[in-house]
Parts: sequence; C-alpha cells; structure tokens
Amino acid sequence: MRQIFIQQPQDGIGPRTRIEVATEETSRGRRTKEVDLKTQEARRRLIHSILHAEKIHSQEELLKRLEKEGVEVTQATLSRDLKFLTVSRVPDGSGEYVYTVDAPTEPAQDPFIRDDLRREIVDIKFSGNLVVVKTKLGHAPGIAYGIDNLKITDVLGTLGGDDTLLVVLKEGADRAKFLKELTGNP
Repeated sequence: MRQIFIQQPQDGIGPRTRIEVATEETSRGRRTKEVDLKTQEARRRLIHSILHAEKIHSQEELLKRLEKEGVEVTQATLSRDLKFLTVSRVPDGSGEYVYTVDAPTEPAQDPFIRDDLRREIVDIKFSGNLVVVKTKLGHAPGIAYGIDNLKITDVLGTLGGDDTLLVVLKEGADRAKFLKELTGNP
C-alpha cells in the first residue's frame, strides 16, 4: 500500500515536502519505507534535462553522466526513472539510437528510417491483420517509432516491447504492400 503525505515545515515558511510511504506485508510483519520524493523528483528533472540537451546512446553512458553531476543511482532505479519519464530510443540519422524525452520536431528522412528498419528487424510474421516484428534486443521501441513516422496508410498502430513489436493493420490490408512500404524494396 502506498500513501503520500505533505509535510508542512515547522515554522510554516518554506516549501512543503512530499513523502511517499510504502507499506508491505512480509513474513515477519509489516515493513514501512519512506521515500523523499523531492530527491527523486530532482533526479528525474536532471535526467530529463540531460536527455533533452545531449545525445545519450546507452544507460551506462547516462549513469556516467549522472555521476559527473554528483548523482549516484543504480541501473534498476535509472530504468524505472526512464520508464516514468516515458523515454524512448529513436534513430539519430547516423545509424545509432539515442534516448529522447521529446518527439523530434521534424520527421526523420525516409531513407534513414527504412535503413534502420532493415538493419534492426530480425523477423516478421503475420496473423490476420496483426504483424509480429522481431528486432534486435532493445530496438523494438525505436522500430515502432520509425514505423509510425512512415505513416503507412494500412497501419492502425504499433506497440513495442524490448525485442518484439506488434503492428495492427486495417482489416483486409495487403501484406505485400505493407512490406514494400516498410522496407522501401519493390
């Protein structure tokens, strides 16, 4: 069970502090853990500003960048922060992927998207109007983003995991046409 409390400063002046209290049942009874959200919020704001200003290619690179700012965090906590901030990995136009917190203002060039798609897709299987696309590990969100940017008329939407994504096509969509538009190959 989670509860959030707002603590007023004793003198009544200054910012209020949000404290999250998580209570869980264990074999030895009830355990309560307090987390100061001010620290968590500050860390997440820092992550957001770093990703907005710099090209970061991996979590390891981001961990090192945070350490330079004096913030030590575990990889698991960083993963949770990235999920909370809805960070995604997108192609940067040079064949690499970078973390982004904001959608690009300009769509990427068609040839770059298709090149990335061809390079990172491992397998494609169809079932009715569903397409299951297997990718290299960690590339499915970027591939889903790329497919969305192609604006293929028969694609209703995409849903990406780590190495697999689901593409939902319109009923009766032509599979060969979809593959042609996806890869750019005749």
